[in-house]
Amino acid sequence: MEEITYTQAVNELEELVKKMQDPNCSIDNLSQYTKRCKELLDLCRQRLTATDEELKRILDDMTD
Repeated sequence: MEEITYTQAVNELEELVKKMQDPNCSIDNLSQYTKRCKELLDLCRQRLTATDEELKRILDDMTD
């Protein structure tokens, strides 16, 4: 997967959801959009988890 920021991923997710909600969205596109949404959600989850762990380490270092 190409390297994109968390914000870019969220923005793309929002656009994909709009496309998926369009009554004219074809089944072929729906499948493609769903796959891309999963990729983006996985990326966001990884970034959030990594950030959470980093913040915990920083806070732990501050209290030592």
